[in-house]
Amino acid sequence: MEQAFLMAGLMAGGLGAFIGLAIAIVANVVVLPAVLKAQEDGFVMGRKTELATMSNETLARLTRFFYRVPMPIIFAFVGFFAGLKVAGGH
Repeated sequence: MEQAFLMAGLMAGGLGAFIGLAIAIVANVVVLPAVLKAQEDGFVMGRKTELATMSNETLARLTRFFYRVPMPIIFAFVGFFAGLKVAGGH
């Protein structure tokens, strides 16, 4: 019984991690181009701004990096633990 409960939690966690990765992929495909376009046009958080500390190319490179590397990892971890909680795991 204990082993079945553990497996159900791990399966739910795996499903949550998969959903987190799917959300990150959709963000990469749908949201990232819009964010890069807004940055190129000079809009940050809906306001016209000028970034004096870095160039537009550096900002775009950093944005792509964060959308493609840390964001999927973070979303997968959060999804895994959310799946565990939904399944009643600890």
